[in-house]
Amino acid sequence: MIELTYVFEQEFLEDVPYQLMRASMEDPWLVLSGCKVLGIIDEVENNWTQIVGEDIPPMAIEGMGDLINMQQFSWLPNLIKKQWPKYVLDVVVENAGCYEIICHKEACLKRFQERFTLGIHALAQRESALVFKVRCFQKSASYEVVKSPAIDRYV
Repeated sequence: MIELTYVFEQEFLEDVPYQLMRASMEDPWLVLSGCKVLGIIDEVENNWTQIVGEDIPPMAIEGMGDLINMQQFSWLPNLIKKQWPKYVLDVVVENAGCYEIICHKEACLKRFQERFTLGIHALAQRESALVFKVRCFQKSASYEVVKSPAIDRYV
């Protein structure tokens, strides 16, 4: 389950907080205001739209979509696949802090572990602690790579 909070700022009106919830990466986003379910939004042909419900301003939906798109779980899986195409078959987001990486069955897990462990620190956000569960397709061998948050010396 992934949860986000989006605050819709309106000129001359009170800000409206929305809670966004998603059970899995394949599901659309449930939009709540307090305890009330307002609807469901999803990205359709690169545009965020409300597919169920009513009463969500179009500008709020656009802002929610922008917030979702800038989250690491929205872009990191594709970046990992692009960086290591010879090794990575798929990346599954379990939640905002945990990813499962499925390697091609012929990939050398040991070699990938060496490359991935060094490379993921450059790709992923510095502030986030992340766990990557790495396994080969149709094999039982697996391991975890933990990326600790980086702390700047000058902060």
